[in-house]
Amino acid sequence: MNAAAVGDTGAMKTGLVLGAGGLVGMAYHAGVLHALEQEAGFVAGAADLIVGTSAGSVCGAYLRAGWTTEDFWHLALGDHPELPRIGGDDPIAARRQILTPTFRSPFDFMRIAVGSAYIAGRSVARGIPLPIPGVLAHLFPGGLFTMDEGRRRFQEELPAEWPADDLYLCAVDINTGRRVVLGRPGSPEIDLAHAVMASSAIPGVYKPVRLGRMTLVDGGAHSTSNLDVAVKARCDRIIGVIPLAYDTASAPNPLHQLLRRWPARSLAGEAAAARGRGVDVLLLRPSADEVRLHGLNMMRADGLDDVAKAAYESTCRALATDRFRSLLTPSAA
Repeated sequence: MNAAAVGDTGAMKTGLVLGAGGLVGMAYHAGVLHALEQEAGFVAGAADLIVGTSAGSVCGAYLRAGWTTEDFWHLALGDHPELPRIGGDDPIAARRQILTPTFRSPFDFMRIAVGSAYIAGRSVARGIPLPIPGVLAHLFPGGLFTMDEGRRRFQEELPAEWPADDLYLCAVDINTGRRVVLGRPGSPEIDLAHAVMASSAIPGVYKPVRLGRMTLVDGGAHSTSNLDVAVKARCDRIIGVIPLAYDTASAPNPLHQLLRRWPARSLAGEAAAARGRGVDVLLLRPSADEVRLHGLNMMRADGLDDVAKAAYESTCRALATDRFRSLLTPSAA
């Protein structure tokens, strides 16, 4: 299928929803999207709308900046001819790039930990507006770590201007508890690199991004998928790649189901609501074997090539079913 089959023909508006999932999630996205293009002809960058959350925001922004699924694939495998592998070759050095401490002393650690705990709590306590007083924000800054390498690369590799094609990146304003969809008409102005940083600012782990009176953190605090954003944008067909959920037809063990319960239930509700409005929804989620491969540390920098390869293979198996094929062919429009 060519790009026109899922693009701007007017016959069907396609939304690509890329969920949260850390570095492991980015490798999962790389495998799934590459398989969709190679095996089914679905060109991710040609989707009418891309909705990204956290790791999905990174992938979505780079797709709109001109990257191909092959770029992501070779980046995950560590054999890209021009780019260093995700996380680098040295796991310890990679961890320092991904999790650079913001504290220099035990005292620093204590005061930043207090601020981080507050931010983490505010991220899940919705519906109670509670702006952070400036003096307290200064004394107890949130975010025990920064992502120095990520910030540098975003600023160097992503355009300052927002892409012409629709790209919505999800964050949460902890002052109000509300989701903020950056890039959507009427949303606050912000450059692309900072929007990606805001959508990826894991509450309590990374420093929030200030935007006017808002204090923005990872959109996964609202939903690790945010599939409903594509529904509100009037997409007729939604392809959701959700690393933190799991394939209900190949459920993992009870422990992993428990750990992924909130992402899975949130996604199920969003997908059911979309289908109830007549939207075609195709979900790609890790199988039980993949969930075990992903492990518990979604920010690890090692083994990402195996994650990408497993995602490619599982997507190929999914594409062998009639229903998945029918949703990815022009006849479905």
